[in-house]
Amino acid sequence: MMASESAGMLASGKITPQKCLNMKHPYEHQDEAMMSLDRMEKKSPSYSTLVVLPTGGGKTYTAATWLLRTALDRKKKVLWMAHRHLLLDQAAASFRQYAYESVIPHIDSFQYRVVSGAANHDRVANITPEDDLLIISKDSIAQHPSCLDEWLGGGTSTVSWTRRTTPRPSHTVKRLNTCRARSRN
Repeated sequence: MMASESAGMLASGKITPQKCLNMKHPYEHQDEAMMSLDRMEKKSPSYSTLVVLPTGGGKTYTAATWLLRTALDRKKKVLWMAHRHLLLDQAAASFRQYAYESVIPHIDSFQYRVVSGAANHDRVANITPEDDLLIISKDSIAQHPSCLDEWLGGGTSTVSWTRRTTPRPSHTVKRLNTCRARSRN
């Protein structure tokens, strides 16, 4: 495990829910987005969608809060993929910042790991099945496509989230979908 820091966080470790009152409340458009995601999840356990909010509209907050509540709190693994180191750091900080007992009441903690080629992030070789939240660069997956095999193994429910600014899925996202499909069979 690396002791380097990412946005004031270690590149891997354990996040324990904050016991204090969460003073951040979603705006109406963020609530609507989370309710739409809830309806989609209820309708079908396997789906793809886009969350489209303007710059500064709180996409990371909305996604992190929803994933904390609907995935991590239910002991599902979360794969968060982004194409820039800044977005990886932002995601890691958001999961820590919004992990409140009121959001994740059914778990005592969760393990996270931030993986990329940046000096302040962990390496693909250190990914373990014990990681609940994997925040990883698309390039790390592209260069090591089998890196998720053991992490995804065992039939564990997984929710993946791709943070991108382009409208089309990248080649890496398509390869990830193939990897996910293999792990389900």
